[in-house]
Amino acid sequence: MNTHIKAALGQENVDLLIRNARMVSVLTHEILEVDVAVHQGRFVGFGGQYTANDTLDARGAYLAPGFIDAHVHIESSMLCPSSFAAAVLPRGTTTVVAEPHEIVNVLGIQGLHWMLEAGKSSGMRVYASAPSCVPASAFEAGCQHLQAVEVKKTLQVPGVLGLAEMMNYPGVLTGDKDVWAILEAARGRRIDGHAAGLSGQSLQAYASAGIHSDHEAVTPEQAMDRLRAGMWLMVREGSAARNLKDLIPVLKRHPRRAMCVTDDVDVKDLLALGHLDRVLRLAVQEGLDPIYALSLVTCNPAEYWGLHDLGAIAPGYHADFVLLEDLENFRVLDTFVGGQPAKGGQFVPPLSGGGVTLGEGWDTATFEVPEHFPVIGVQPTQIETVKLAAGSSDGVKLVSIERHLHALQYATAWTSGIGLSRGAFGCSIQHDAHNLMVAGRSDEDIRLCARVLEEMQGGVAVVDGGEVLARLPLPIAGLMSADAPERVAALQDDVERATHQLGCGLPHPIMTLAFLGLSVIPALKLTPKGLFDVASFSLIE
Repeated sequence: MNTHIKAALGQENVDLLIRNARMVSVLTHEILEVDVAVHQGRFVGFGGQYTANDTLDARGAYLAPGFIDAHVHIESSMLCPSSFAAAVLPRGTTTVVAEPHEIVNVLGIQGLHWMLEAGKSSGMRVYASAPSCVPASAFEAGCQHLQAVEVKKTLQVPGVLGLAEMMNYPGVLTGDKDVWAILEAARGRRIDGHAAGLSGQSLQAYASAGIHSDHEAVTPEQAMDRLRAGMWLMVREGSAARNLKDLIPVLKRHPRRAMCVTDDVDVKDLLALGHLDRVLRLAVQEGLDPIYALSLVTCNPAEYWGLHDLGAIAPGYHADFVLLEDLENFRVLDTFVGGQPAKGGQFVPPLSGGGVTLGEGWDTATFEVPEHFPVIGVQPTQIETVKLAAGSSDGVKLVSIERHLHALQYATAWTSGIGLSRGAFGCSIQHDAHNLMVAGRSDEDIRLCARVLEEMQGGVAVVDGGEVLARLPLPIAGLMSADAPERVAALQDDVERATHQLGCGLPHPIMTLAFLGLSVIPALKLTPKGLFDVASFSLIE
């Protein structure tokens, strides 16, 4: 007889018995005061008569399933998987479904393999979705290009749960043969969506392609459109894009197909505010029922991704759980993975490559902008931009610089909303092809900032008048650091303080800057190929 059965029947000792806990059943929407038994890493029962090798006195704490982030770019934290786990495990996150298209855009399929391998050693459960758009569109100067044959191979990799966000929605709607070949390669698997700005018939057509979810809803109307179309609603609450408050009216209806995700969150927010515990706290503050809120980060994402033995406290499920002080502030007292106290994992050495090379002639480059060019209106808490009339800039230039192919290629545009009064700052993070993005007031400081990024072989830099004010090295593909989260957060704080001293008013300057090149998010974006109008899906000549 299976040892789990014997333990469940009380015929042999269980490994761990959790006493004096208030068990949160996200499956039945109730709280049970029962003993919970764990054996060989799985729950085997609750409320029965058990003898145990070890006991855990919960002292009246709430016992809830470990949190699951169904859509997150670990790279956006600027941490490698082991450092990311060290930051989020104490906050109750035990499982993530990573969307590794950041590192795949830089290093190709080997980047996905590294992410999963590093995830295995991180101390938490790391799954992945297979990137569908590398690059996000043909208008980004990417160094990697995945076609359907490569995507099909990645879908067979153990730990890959489905197809990642299909960002090229124009390609879906116009029948682009390469886009549709990728969709067909994933048929029968989960297919994540990315339908920024779509509504009405366009959204219905997008869903008709077999897209199962979307995390780009920013208004209640958009959220309801997606739910009515049969899609799962992923409510995003990250660092630069925060949609939870606006979508609370929809979540108060308790939709069946909904979950909360972070998408992109930086290390400073992780340490100061939290991860999914922060999302839960905000949701309840906004009036959402706490047990329903918990379902949005436990059983619902597990069901969506087919993780049938995760996301609940029930017999046969993995014993991933958290002890919570209350269901209002969601302060995590303890986190367990597989019935064992959560602990940091081991660092897996980074891949080589993915650095920064500026093309010949950079030191004499100039950054002129055609007079007729519209201005990129930058929004402080959204990754969408606004298309402003020519001549409405506040004097800050944005320069997107190719860093992968050893050739001098760059483009320039005017912006409004970044707020620099002097100097420049830039980074080697530019979603999704991850070239350099630099914002500045003078050509001299823009050139210097890019040179500093090259010297570090990736990272973030702030300069003013020929002087380097702050820097944050990101040597893993120009995206991540292997340093402890506290060290990376301190350097991020230095960078943000320096940008604010230069007049930048953005609350998340690095994250906001990094999204100004993503060619599938409205309205204007800048890539090394030029200024891109997302509405017309074309470069502005």
